[in-house]
Order: sequence, then C-alpha cells, then structure tokens
Amino acid sequence: MSVAKRLVRPLIALAVAAVAVVGPAVPAQAADNGAWSVTPTPADDSSPTPRSYFVLEGAPGATLTDKVRIRNFTKRALTFSIYGADGYNTTEGGFFALRGLEFPQKDVGAWVTVPVQTVKVAKKTQVDVPITIRIPDNATPGDHVGGIVALNGAVEGTTEADGLEVGLKRAVAARLYLRVSGPTMPAVEVTDIELEHDRGALGWTGSSSGTVSYTVTNTGNLRLSPQSVITLSGLPSRELDAVESAGVVDLLPGQSARLNAEVEGIGPFDRVTTTVTLTTAEGIGDVGETTTWVVPWVLIAVVLALLALGAWWWLHRRAERRRAFEALENAPTLTVSAGR
Repeated sequence: MSVAKRLVRPLIALAVAAVAVVGPAVPAQAADNGAWSVTPTPADDSSPTPRSYFVLEGAPGATLTDKVRIRNFTKRALTFSIYGADGYNTTEGGFFALRGLEFPQKDVGAWVTVPVQTVKVAKKTQVDVPITIRIPDNATPGDHVGGIVALNGAVEGTTEADGLEVGLKRAVAARLYLRVSGPTMPAVEVTDIELEHDRGALGWTGSSSGTVSYTVTNTGNLRLSPQSVITLSGLPSRELDAVESAGVVDLLPGQSARLNAEVEGIGPFDRVTTTVTLTTAEGIGDVGETTTWVVPWVLIAVVLALLALGAWWWLHRRAERRRAFEALENAPTLTVSAGR
C-alpha cells in the first residue's frame, strides 16, 4: 500500500435538526440520521416529544443549564464526543452550518461546557447529558446561534481527498438559539450587485437570459430570513423581468451570503438597471441597484471598421480627383504663331 493510502485523517459529516448543514467538505444528513439523534431533553418525563431546538435567553454574565438527549438506534454501543459549536452561514447560498471540532469556537460554542467530553451510549438506549452555558459579562445583545454536537468517534467510511484516503466520521447536532438580553437592532443590507449575460458577439446571436448575483449581509444583532425581489428595467423605463428569490432561511448576525437568481428579457442593445429589494418579517429591508450597458461590441466594431474603410476610400478617391484636376490646370499651354 502506498504512503498516501496509509494516511487517514477524519472528515466529519455534520447534520443539524431540520436543516441541511455542511461540515468540512461533506454534505449533511438529517438530524436523526437513522443511527442516532441529538435533541434537547424534554422539559419533564410527561412530555413524549422532544423539543426541536434549544431556545434560551439570558443576560450577560448569566449561567444557564439544560440537557441534551442522545439516542442510539443501532444494535451496538456507540461512543460520542460532545461539544458546543458556533453557527455560521456558508458564503455561497447562505446555508446554515456549524464549526467542526477542529476549529476554535469563539461565540456561543465556546460558552457551552459539558461534564464529560465523551459519552458511551448502549445499543437501543438513550442518554441525557447536562450542559451549561455561561454567558460572558461582555456578551453582545441579540442572537447567538450554534449547536450541541454529538460526533461518532468511529470512522464509518473513506473517500479520496488531495490524493489521500480520508476517513469519514459522522456527527449530528441540535441547534442552539440563545438571545442575550439588551437592545435589539435588526438590519440587513444588499451590496455588490452584478448582472452577467451573454447576448453573443453580434447581439442577436446570444441568449436573453442572465444571472444576477448579489451579497446579503446581516448588519444587525438578530437572525433574519430576508426575501429578495429582483427587477430589471431597460430604456425607456420599461420592465424587462421581475423575480422573487427564496433568499436566506436563517441569516445570522454579522454573516454574509452570496446569492444568485436567473433573469430573462435582456435585449441585444440596452441600458439595464438591476434592482434588488430585501424584505423581512420584522419590517426592515434594503434596496440596491446597478446599471449595466448591454452593447454588441463586436458588431459595433465591425460597423465602425466598415465606416472607417468607406471614409478612407471616399477621401482617397477625392484626393485622386483633386490631383487629376490640379495636373490638368498646371499643364503647359502650346502657342502656335501664324507665318508672315
């Protein structure tokens, strides 16, 4: 076996309740992956249905306690690493994700402590693990989002990455929504709007479709789910297209997402104004726009070249005619005298 094949490093596939979440380079599964699940422990034994998420609130400096339930559905014992993780949005698409165990946790993930770092869950059983969340005295008001993760210590498969055979580990998590008390300031902004199109070299040979790309940033301290409406207008103030985008389901404070939407109606020659309007359930939003000239530069270059050639030919012919006329005027005159 080659050295590359002997090098095996863990790669975690992470999942969080009710959402598609990514771990380091591996697509996520559901929170209940069929082998085990991670949920908040029910408030009391009489509550048969676990809570979907941890939804907590506290002031700076407060200490909160709760429990996380890990259920093993398999016919063998499983050993898990338990840790808190910070939530974030992926740059492309804004999907919710959690920091892996190998990354430093800097927000709510770092505030979570558990009495044990690993727990062994027997087959077909469940374990409730206490968790403690200590909110720092200098914690900023607003939403802090992360998760409580149970990472299976066993390598469950392999994949190729960078020439190495990489071991796969799976993790499941329950989301943690923590609101630190204090002033709330929801705010969102849209920037970096771009319209890409391909009308073709001659204008009418390409497609009337295009792609609008833009960046949505949560500049406030509450998590938001901004929706986008994209409108295209051309000269003279005529509407070309209007598209409603799904937006971002859960955009966390301080996070940005690059979004894309397909549009139609782009003509071969026009001045297109692209407007992106953001709205949220909280009643806040933002509007941004950009202007793009749609010009068939190759066609224009050919026309200009033909005009230049025609002008050169006309000037050349005119110069030839002038030279001929001047030559005729300057020709010597022959005088004949009569004999005496």
